[in-house]
Amino acid sequence: MLLADVKTARGAIDPPFPAGTPAPAIALPTLDHGARSLADAAGRVVVVHFFATWCEPCRDEMAGLSRLSRRMEGRRFAILAIDVGEVEVRVRRFFEAAPVPFPILLDESRAAMKAWKVDAFPSTFVLDGTHAIRLFAAGPVDWDDPAVDRILGRLMDGAAPASNDVLPPEHTETGSQPQ
Repeated sequence: MLLADVKTARGAIDPPFPAGTPAPAIALPTLDHGARSLADAAGRVVVVHFFATWCEPCRDEMAGLSRLSRRMEGRRFAILAIDVGEVEVRVRRFFEAAPVPFPILLDESRAAMKAWKVDAFPSTFVLDGTHAIRLFAAGPVDWDDPAVDRILGRLMDGAAPASNDVLPPEHTETGSQPQ
């Protein structure tokens, strides 16, 4: 959703940051790609996606994020998917059965979740090339909706999102509370 009140089945969720706010730093270990930081994606539009493997809507959304990653291959784009609060072995088992083409960062201590003020899973932020927060969604997103490619394309071209740009919701249950 655009950084405004986000409507979910649980009611309105205020976005954690005003539009244009510089994104908090991220520096976390990954499952297979060594340590990663947000700074590693300098100049790229970035989807920062917070999830947990026990969250059913989060699990379902991984396939759409994988397709998005493949569609954006070779462009100034990155996905940082951040698993929150789970031990590495559990996350590793999940992704061995369902691999994805982007890094999975591990936030076992929940420090990144707290810095980004995430209170529901899944939660997604879209950052422009300067890593300012431009869009936010609490709950699953339909990453296959053509609107996603239009919004990301505008951001990769250096334009700000239009006032009516939203990340289209997936037609499933809303996100779960972190444990």
